[in-house]
Amino acid sequence: MSEAGRRELESVVRSLIKVNLGVKEDETLLLLGDKGDDVMDPRLALDVGECLELIHPGTTTVIFPSTGRSGIEPPEQVWEASFGRETVQRFRRSGLLKRLIEKTASEEDIRAAGEMVSPADAVDTVVALAFNSTSHTSFRKLLTMWGKARYASMPHFLRDMFFGSMNVDWRALANSTQALARALEGVNSLEIHAGNGTNLELDVSERPFKTDDGDLTKPGSFGNLPAGEVFVAPLEGTTEGTLVIEWGPSLKLAAPMKVFVEKGRAVSVSGENPDDVRWIEGLFSAHPDNNNVAELGIGTNPGATRPDSILESEKILGTVHLAFGDNHTFGGNVVAPFHLDFVVYDATLTGLWKQGGGRRVLLSDGKPGW
Repeated sequence: MSEAGRRELESVVRSLIKVNLGVKEDETLLLLGDKGDDVMDPRLALDVGECLELIHPGTTTVIFPSTGRSGIEPPEQVWEASFGRETVQRFRRSGLLKRLIEKTASEEDIRAAGEMVSPADAVDTVVALAFNSTSHTSFRKLLTMWGKARYASMPHFLRDMFFGSMNVDWRALANSTQALARALEGVNSLEIHAGNGTNLELDVSERPFKTDDGDLTKPGSFGNLPAGEVFVAPLEGTTEGTLVIEWGPSLKLAAPMKVFVEKGRAVSVSGENPDDVRWIEGLFSAHPDNNNVAELGIGTNPGATRPDSILESEKILGTVHLAFGDNHTFGGNVVAPFHLDFVVYDATLTGLWKQGGGRRVLLSDGKPGW
């Protein structure tokens, strides 16, 4: 990296840790990166780590082998760097660590592990630049919920995002995102319709809507960077309809695919490109709960533009996205070694309220109406 490039990167990384995470001088900071998957920019985590170590001497960098897929728990070395060796030894002696890493832990197991976590021993802040997402893992849930760490999840992050979707008015973004969350208060179900053939109905009764607005300064905060969405875990077993997929996580598909959803599960897939169909069928069949409809999200970031990175595309203002797999970290009941989002563009999103029988169009062909 050239000296000019280093100075430019150092400036935006400084904003990340000072504005988004609010890292104090006496706090610990952990940078997580992996190797093997991010062929687009294999130096990114290392370059960011060098900047962090210059800006914040309390930084530790851990580069670990790729997990191969989002939602899989990170290896033991990451747990030890995050929770402290003594805490991880307690997990191991109790038999919990193996179940946590293999994602066979029950909610009771996760709570028992949480009671072993000490915020004093856990890292204060995390910048997770691993290519595969650690967001929907028991590791992250334990670290933020019980360890009170502040956690910036940045999977599939591309260097130019620092100068695009991260270069926004964070206060204005937070205000818009919170306004959408308020507009959704008390909604019972949501309908999604799009010109590409997507038609879905989702029951969100009594499920909490979460906001991701870039403010990770409070203890236990967790979110993506770039930020900008409101999301919810639909009630398991209730989503019905058809999702038409035109973009994968990082590229446009050769032909659209239709995913047919019944009782909250993807039950079949059709499309003109057999390779794409086999790809998604393989993902859904790899675990009994991979085909669970896990999340509905709505993008709120006006600086997000690129459709070829799921981290940014799901934040594009006026888009909706549907995810399959794990949702136990944000209000759902499904634990799975998988979480994958698909974005729908130019969608119309309508909320239905039983109280008063109201209907409200929140998005109309991708145009916000909240």
